[in-house]
Amino acid sequence: MQISVIIPTLNEAAIIQKQVESIRAKAGENLVEIIVADAHSEDGTADLARQAGAQVIMVERCCRARQMNEAAQVARGEVLYFVHADLTIPDSFVEDIREGVRQGYSYGCYQVEFDRPVKGLKFNSSLSRYQGIFFRGGDQTLYMTRKFFRKIGGFDSDTVIMEDYEILLRARKYEKINIMPAKVIISARKMEENNYFRTNVINVLVFTLFFLGASQKTLVNIYSKQVKGSKYRM
Repeated sequence: MQISVIIPTLNEAAIIQKQVESIRAKAGENLVEIIVADAHSEDGTADLARQAGAQVIMVERCCRARQMNEAAQVARGEVLYFVHADLTIPDSFVEDIREGVRQGYSYGCYQVEFDRPVKGLKFNSSLSRYQGIFFRGGDQTLYMTRKFFRKIGGFDSDTVIMEDYEILLRARKYEKINIMPAKVIISARKMEENNYFRTNVINVLVFTLFFLGASQKTLVNIYSKQVKGSKYRM
């Protein structure tokens, strides 16, 4: 069972080389490929990813859903593993995913842990062990068998923000998600730059509006104006 790791990027030159090299080292000979789907970064992200050993495809529009869909079309693995550029996946990811698929789970994610021991962030990360859709998110990474990905139609390429929740809402109609016990380490930088309480309020607001049917333009405008470092574009 071979795995294709897919990483959507936009201006990630500071971290992409280290990320690709880290994933290759953890996978060893077990990996098919690492595909970086780059939205025409202006900082040399694509070149650095290639130098680190990744296959790079260029995607015209900066939209993670579209980037990941286009990468999935050229991926050769039986399992697709979607990973953000700025997090650290477990050393055991290959065996964890293979075991999940062997157990009959067509898709799954990890729990999370922040890279700083902040009390509020510990509470946030503790929620990732629960099944509810509210406790999910792209930072937890997502594996999905190619067969299941095709069955549910992949990501919605028109969903610019909340694309991770959108695909999971469709996936859960067919099967229960596999929440693996290991943890992805994610950066607390965004929380620190934007204030822990403020960021949580904005996240809850956007999450609620998404489920109430607000337009993508409305959600992107709110998030982009309120959260420093946002890369969402309409």
